[in-house]
Amino acid sequence: MKRASFFRSFLMLAFVMSAVIGLAQPPGGGGGFPGGRRPGGGPPGGRPPFGGDRQWNQNVPNTNVKQKKRVREGDTFVVTGVLRDADTKEFLPYVNVAVLDSIDNEFVKGGITGMDGVFEIAGVPQGSFVLRVSAIGYENFMQPFKVTNNTNLGTLRIKQGVTKLNEVTVTAEKPLYAMDGEKLVYNVSEDPSIQTGTTEDALQNAPGVEVDVEGNISLRGVSSVEIWVNDKPSKLTEENLKTYLQTLPANAIARIETITNPSAKYATEAEAVINIVTSAHIKSNQFVSFGVNGSTQPFVSPWISYMYKKEKLSVNLFGSGRYSNRLNTSDEWAVKRQDAAVAGEYDTTWYSTTHQDDGNRRISGNVFMNINYEIDSMSDLSVDGGGFYNVGYNDMLRSQRQTYYYLDSVPSYSMLYADTTRSNTDQKSMFGHLGVDYTKKFDDKGHNLRIGLNSRFNNNGSEQWYNRFYDVYTDLDEHRYLLTDQQGLGLNLDARYNRPYSEEGEMSYGLRADYQGYDNDYQRYYSTDEGQTYDSIDVLRAYHFKGANTSVTGDVNWTQRWGGFTLTTGLGVGNHRIQYDYDSDMPFADDSTLYYWSFNPSIHLTYRTEDMHNWKINYSLRMSHPDEEDISLFRRYGENSYSTGNPDGLKNGFTHNMEAGWQKFFDRFGNIGVEAYGRLSTNEISSLTDSEYDQYLDRIVSYSVPYNMGTSWRYGTSLNMTYRPTGFFNVRLYANLYNYGYRMQYERDGVLQTTENDKWSWSVRVNAWAKIFDQYMLTMSANYNSPTIGLMSERKARYFLNMGARSDFFKRRLSVFVNVQDIFNWGAKIGSGSSNTNPYYLSDNTNKMVNSRYISAGITLRFGKLELERTAKEGDSETGDSLE
Repeated sequence: MKRASFFRSFLMLAFVMSAVIGLAQPPGGGGGFPGGRRPGGGPPGGRPPFGGDRQWNQNVPNTNVKQKKRVREGDTFVVTGVLRDADTKEFLPYVNVAVLDSIDNEFVKGGITGMDGVFEIAGVPQGSFVLRVSAIGYENFMQPFKVTNNTNLGTLRIKQGVTKLNEVTVTAEKPLYAMDGEKLVYNVSEDPSIQTGTTEDALQNAPGVEVDVEGNISLRGVSSVEIWVNDKPSKLTEENLKTYLQTLPANAIARIETITNPSAKYATEAEAVINIVTSAHIKSNQFVSFGVNGSTQPFVSPWISYMYKKEKLSVNLFGSGRYSNRLNTSDEWAVKRQDAAVAGEYDTTWYSTTHQDDGNRRISGNVFMNINYEIDSMSDLSVDGGGFYNVGYNDMLRSQRQTYYYLDSVPSYSMLYADTTRSNTDQKSMFGHLGVDYTKKFDDKGHNLRIGLNSRFNNNGSEQWYNRFYDVYTDLDEHRYLLTDQQGLGLNLDARYNRPYSEEGEMSYGLRADYQGYDNDYQRYYSTDEGQTYDSIDVLRAYHFKGANTSVTGDVNWTQRWGGFTLTTGLGVGNHRIQYDYDSDMPFADDSTLYYWSFNPSIHLTYRTEDMHNWKINYSLRMSHPDEEDISLFRRYGENSYSTGNPDGLKNGFTHNMEAGWQKFFDRFGNIGVEAYGRLSTNEISSLTDSEYDQYLDRIVSYSVPYNMGTSWRYGTSLNMTYRPTGFFNVRLYANLYNYGYRMQYERDGVLQTTENDKWSWSVRVNAWAKIFDQYMLTMSANYNSPTIGLMSERKARYFLNMGARSDFFKRRLSVFVNVQDIFNWGAKIGSGSSNTNPYYLSDNTNKMVNSRYISAGITLRFGKLELERTAKEGDSETGDSLE
């Protein structure tokens, strides 16, 4: 499709959409039906003839319609009725009503009654169903019925019962966002606007979560986030985690849970946890789907998915491939300074400007397998495994101009060095995992035991040819060859035992043992014959690293409910061992073994009213410790910089977290939530970038070293709101306003330095989707993040606007989508970046993606039982890949 014709079609669909929305509620009331008349008859004005002794006939199509239209296969209809108390005859408002499949009780559609007890459920296909009514204080009500046209179920009388609040199962359509104890849940499966995207796209819709252009994740501005998958830590490396999130399709996800103040049962040192729960229910026998996605960026990705289920055994297989090519540019200036003779002033010792172009090509593929066997009704065994393989090629061209100021010479002078650097890098990476989980239920009231054993491995390797040519001082030309091999092996044993001691309370006990081993080899060579041979070892940058992290953690949690109140307290205790060995011919080679204890108490209190007001307040204390890179004196050299540890001054850090929030779900409006939060940290570890003369490079270079920040804080408020005037249109808003600041002291050249700073930052994200003609779906997402600060650094503002369209044909056996990313090309015109504000080392960097704006499109074909689609893995709009 030509780009111009696409935009014309897209604008036409948008115009039709606005017209449909404008006509959604015509004059005269009636809930949007012509003439104010509800499906199934009833007087003008939309008021059905309920009340008194007049009742609608049950289980029969409405006979008030004089002339029925011809029913076609695939049509959907409206089911209506009214609920009354069987004893008092009063109408029952705000009651959950669900339409279930009569064969397996699978949820089909849902709704909620109005003030007059009337419910109206649209989009129900022909067939046999069961109506289920769940109301607080009433017995569950079930009634079978058939749909062949718009159906009136008449007046349904519900008997009072002893059902308590915590026993009510809400069977209507799930809200997009909901509070569940310490978790804020984003029900991805209920969000049609994200089904063609990736897990990374879905994370962007979770309240408070931000994923930047490099794939880095933060939650409410905090980057210390641990990613879990299906209630277990993912334990992926940083790059493997990015690949996972960019390749797992969003339609394979049931929900995303954000825990901004984790309790002890999570046994994590991270400040926040994001738990990605994948779809797990399989309904029918066989289902296969395949497709191909692509974009003008370009990328192309074929994929295929197969699922099988028979009786107690289910199998899910997925495979995909991908080719992509991206271009990026960056511009940077940097200044290194020293104290001048006059106090409070600085002299410049070095100034640099750099322009860099990067081209990245990737060829990748992945496979996934899950086998689940139901041993009996109370126990099951699950085996899952998979992995991916990636081959990448990077071409880099950089132009740099450096000016050195030699102030100690008499007289002082400066020298300008201009050079051009070109490098070519071949990368290969592989990741695999295999896990077994056993679950045993002792009853149906929450008494259970789960044991899991998981293994993972990764192998990342690269070869880089690096050539640097100076314009004038050609004797300084560099020709280097860099060979990297990184291997990792991890094992995890996790057990959790849940034991309710009454209908209102339970105890939960957890025990986890982790091992992660590393074996990384960094070989560095340089050439003395202008790149003909590379037989000289770069001793400064070559080293071998072996390390192992082991930990044993346990936790105990107590939960007690009183009506709408739920109180959860927990305490976690862990012992951690860190062993490392940096083998190098340089004098700063280092090895050591470290031990740490951790304690993590927490308390969470929530309250939910009958009319769905949700309140929460919680507190937790997180204890953190330095890792090997923070402690070791080994220097990891780059081209003109190095990083090292700080073994003398680092202490354990403590972070106090407190939150209070309110969430409310409204009939026909949507939901709104407000949250206030605060975090106070002492001895938080953060790296400071500075500059100094380096004896090994014989020039002034930048370096980074970790310090304990004396005190840092973050407090603010967030708002999330969903507006859903109809079932085919919604707008979601998430806004966050917070203040971040720090105050710390450190020594520089034997002099005690004090620095402090704080800044107000804010972000806003708007997502919208609309469905027109019951077939075409339009989506829009816009995001803005204001500048934020870190330790002597600042990150620039980031923003984007995306739009897309999708349509399904032949009962969803064929789907087609088109997306436009970064419509205004801000990623190429403005970009993003960061700056360093250390007075001794100032820098500013701007990164731009040349092909930030692009059009992506895809086609999907499905065969078999479509009821399997929610669980089957499918390709996505961006990559077509999947890992789990």
